[in-house]
Amino acid sequence: MVGIGLLVFVWVAVIAFVLGCVLKGLHYALTPMHLRWDLYPVAHEPRRDHGGSYLEEKDWWTHKRRTSLAAEVGVMGEEIVLLKGVWQHNRSLWWGSLPFHWGLYLLVVTTAGLVVQGLGWSPPVLTSVLPWVAGVGGFLLLLGSAVLLIERSSSPKLRPYTTPLDRLNLLLLLAFGAASMAVVLAGGFGGAGAAVTSILRFRAPEVTFLLGAQMALGALFVLYMPYTRMAHFFAKYFTYHKVRWDDRPYVAGGPFSSRLEAALEYGMDWSAPHIQSGHSWRDVVTHIPQQDEKGGQ
Repeated sequence: MVGIGLLVFVWVAVIAFVLGCVLKGLHYALTPMHLRWDLYPVAHEPRRDHGGSYLEEKDWWTHKRRTSLAAEVGVMGEEIVLLKGVWQHNRSLWWGSLPFHWGLYLLVVTTAGLVVQGLGWSPPVLTSVLPWVAGVGGFLLLLGSAVLLIERSSSPKLRPYTTPLDRLNLLLLLAFGAASMAVVLAGGFGGAGAAVTSILRFRAPEVTFLLGAQMALGALFVLYMPYTRMAHFFAKYFTYHKVRWDDRPYVAGGPFSSRLEAALEYGMDWSAPHIQSGHSWRDVVTHIPQQDEKGGQ
């Protein structure tokens, strides 16, 4: 009975994960286009070291643009592997965030390895390495979750922004990391491969209580992850590639011309000395403020 319940729960979690990612991805893709107030430096820009852009070139519109995919991949790698942004902007959080993310990475690799074995490819090196990957991943996730939980609960800067759901996420992942490490230390990792194979073949797996609990915790995390802020693992594609790094020049009738024209018609509902409410963004970006009596803007 436990095996049947675990089989159903795992497949429900996988379906919910895929569906959640697809729906949220479509939501991001179909949102109105940002207003192209480009932010430099841009990762693929050869002049990024001094924050420049192709607009510095004389008659830039007559030249073919030069971009660097390698530089963009390098920036992405620094963020994914080293969490460079967290290191630069929130050093105290980095000490927990790095092991937290690396623990998740290693457990994802473990799961992928078990799926590969379940599909029939099981070289000896994979069989011998996976328990170590799972054990180290579980330890790092346990450590990172504990450090983040303490930091978010004690830091005056982070505590106001830490919701009960944030704490629940960390507690769940702390338990998942502890269970993953315990399965390896208890010598139960050998049953994980057979369990995954059974699930892939839509058969109820035979698992120990510890292994079953570990798989259920992992499935629970997979089930709800796309519906929380942790969906940033794929949402960053939109915030980086489609907003921060999208500095393509505007060309009338070009690939995003209609979307940008539509965005310019959205209204303003806030005001400032230089921007009055009741106007569209087109008015804001095309209006030249009148000089005041002292000759200023």
